[in-house]
Amino acid sequence: MRFSLGPLELRPIALLALQAAPYVGDDALSQAGDSAEQPGFRLRRVRAGLYGDVAGLVRFAISTELAGGDEGTARIHEAWGGVTAERALEVYAGARTVPFSRSAMLGAGDGALTERPLAVRAIAPFTQVGIQAEGHFQDRAFSYYAGVYNAFQRADQFYAGQSESLAPLGNRFEGIAVAGRLATEPLGPLGRTLQDVARSPFRVGVGADGFFSNGGARTLYGASADVLVHASGLHALGEVLWTGASPRSVPTQPIAQVTSVSSLALVVEAGYMIVARKLGVSGRVEWIDPNMDVDDEGDNLVLTGGVSYHAYDDLVKAQLDYTHREELGGLSLANDALILQLQLSL
Repeated sequence: MRFSLGPLELRPIALLALQAAPYVGDDALSQAGDSAEQPGFRLRRVRAGLYGDVAGLVRFAISTELAGGDEGTARIHEAWGGVTAERALEVYAGARTVPFSRSAMLGAGDGALTERPLAVRAIAPFTQVGIQAEGHFQDRAFSYYAGVYNAFQRADQFYAGQSESLAPLGNRFEGIAVAGRLATEPLGPLGRTLQDVARSPFRVGVGADGFFSNGGARTLYGASADVLVHASGLHALGEVLWTGASPRSVPTQPIAQVTSVSSLALVVEAGYMIVARKLGVSGRVEWIDPNMDVDDEGDNLVLTGGVSYHAYDDLVKAQLDYTHREELGGLSLANDALILQLQLSL
């Protein structure tokens, strides 16, 4: 759906995801990354906004998340503008997704399962404020991304992830972060979605990236690499993510961390579109070690399987997932969940 006003082309941004959780384990906790704490309903995502293109020379997007945080308060999801006259050098400024991790850069409504991998949600910086340059060559046979941002902040709890600071008061108490990514899709673009919904010919994408954040409370650093394959309805994804955090001797904000911590995670996912653009199945395995120096219940093996029905291409779909989390050290917790999601995405 697009609207044209002379050289200006506008497209609405909308994402609505309603979840029902008929079964949730007694030990499930949202701060630990679980999708729900009790059986019931959840308004997972409500996003609305506008994307604009001025004759291919300038592009911009503004969108809000209307179901953000524990209280469901509205907040900015993205707000950026960019000069895009040359595909080899596009420059953007504002609140935009940091180029780190294929799964994190994928749209929230474009996954094969209801949620991104738990490991990615815990490690990736997601949306941050800064300036970013990127370039694409030979129909994405080679792409690069590089950006400078306000320094990243993360929670003391590993699975609570990093804060998406939109800096309404500027860069308070923090330093500067840099991030970069190199990627290739040598046989042609893979498309927007993780699933091979159109059952396309063989395509492959490979990427590697990293970030360094010189924050006032912690120094954060990370790297990841990924590969995604599409072939006749099959999709297969592999990602490895590593991150580290070192506390400052005199932090600008109070934190509980007192020593350096390194974390490592592996993600493998595969799925198949049984009926093109209609019916697909997917499964994912994650191995997560939040602290490589300690063995405890934070070390997780996460197994997720699901089915998706696309009522109208990727515009309207229903997904049913079951997630099993197995603690590899310490206590075994009852935190499995069965999630049904209905989604509208523009």
